[in-house]
Amino acid sequence: MTFAKSVPKLMLLACAVLVNSGCALLFPTEAGDSLSHFPEMAPEPGQPAPELQVRHLDGGEAALAELIGEKPIVLQLGSHSCPVYRYRRFDIFRLQRDYADQVHFVVIYTTEAHPVGAHSPYRDREWLSFPNWITNTRVPQPETLEERLAQAEWSSATLERPDLVLVDELDNTTWKSYGAAPSAAFVIDTDGLIVLRQPWVEPRGIRETLDQLLP
Repeated sequence: MTFAKSVPKLMLLACAVLVNSGCALLFPTEAGDSLSHFPEMAPEPGQPAPELQVRHLDGGEAALAELIGEKPIVLQLGSHSCPVYRYRRFDIFRLQRDYADQVHFVVIYTTEAHPVGAHSPYRDREWLSFPNWITNTRVPQPETLEERLAQAEWSSATLERPDLVLVDELDNTTWKSYGAAPSAAFVIDTDGLIVLRQPWVEPRGIRETLDQLLP
């Protein structure tokens, strides 16, 4: 095998090692220039969590009031075409294991970050992204709510996510009210107040926040 032919396999292997090790170098944690709108759009710690305008996978309407109560909520927003959403799930799984029965873990499935055949919401063009290229991840942008519901269900099954998965309306109201980021995360306390906000889901910060909230 020539070096040129082996490069893609070596790059894929390196990415797999980084992902499975939970190495933070693979993932952004700050908003950066592409998400410079996030600090102004997203609710700040101490503010009430914005209402959710979302659906259950069966199409039924859901509300934030159904979730607030006895347990804090870890709320993650994302889509299958976002590499951070896909690969950070391994760290989220560890949190779910360690805080079982103490915390609600909820996903809001949103607009696709890197759809094939359509503009990315974060660029004025199609933007496949390098991780999607090397893993041959090709996901279209749903054009109807029914398509988004089906895509969310497919993604959740593919990624074997045990979270409660809800789906944003096609006008992306919830995605916008929570900062319009590809893989944002929030911790919401039992009073419905934002305790932590992250432009990119970062499990270490979530863990530290939960340790402070829980008895």
